[in-house]
Amino acid sequence: MKNFNDAARGIAEDAVRYAMQSEIALDYTRESARHVDTFLDAFHDSLDKYDSDEGANILWNTAVLFGTYIGEMLLRSGLAEKGFAWAWDDGIPILSIPGKTAVSPITKAHKRILNGAEDSIKSFVDVVFSFVDGKWPKTGVLRVPDVEMASGKKTERIILKESDYYLSLVAEGKEDFVIFKSHDGFFQFYGIGNQFVCEVWFNLSGRRAYALINPDCTDTGRVNLVTPFGRYTPRKRDIISLEQLKTAVREYFSNLDETDFLAKVPHEKMEI
Repeated sequence: MKNFNDAARGIAEDAVRYAMQSEIALDYTRESARHVDTFLDAFHDSLDKYDSDEGANILWNTAVLFGTYIGEMLLRSGLAEKGFAWAWDDGIPILSIPGKTAVSPITKAHKRILNGAEDSIKSFVDVVFSFVDGKWPKTGVLRVPDVEMASGKKTERIILKESDYYLSLVAEGKEDFVIFKSHDGFFQFYGIGNQFVCEVWFNLSGRRAYALINPDCTDTGRVNLVTPFGRYTPRKRDIISLEQLKTAVREYFSNLDETDFLAKVPHEKMEI
């Protein structure tokens, strides 16, 4: 897929011209994020007009338009100097420093349209600058990932205190698996009772996957793990307890950096 950096400048200028039709001036300053909030809020207030497939495409294209503008504003306001550039992540342009960190202004713009003020673009921009300026620690803060369950149910933006509910769904056999999806990959687990298999994937610059392990077990032979939804044959070493899973989930929510997370959770790199 072609480089998005050249196209992004033209798309951002399209956003400027489009906003001007509503007498909203976008000048590539941090303060202009408030104007993008105002513009996208009008779409949020009219969601019922976009309940068809065509409407959904209009909302997504609007998110691409103004998310790209926000990305270009961030680059011009200092992120380019820190090494950020546009890259592709599962078909969506994001801003990233390969192998280190990434932000997704287009996804954020889409959430702003769908969820309203709780997904403020201005707050997003403030957090991005705090993070890249080193004012926001990599540890001790919380990821706010989206959740996807085996049943197909999805929930956006959960926090750590809500994670026990999703753990219980798997532990009690009500869901086959649960995935916590964040900007840089995902955390997934399956099992039942007090036996779970868990993997963590990071994909900022080439996918890397890790199996969480029981550090007290050295047995790498295959064993049967039976759940209400099927039979699996993980290595015995790969089966962790509910308490170990809870610890891993807590560390995943509390460590924004891949290296910081892996330093605190027993794991083995997976070949993919």
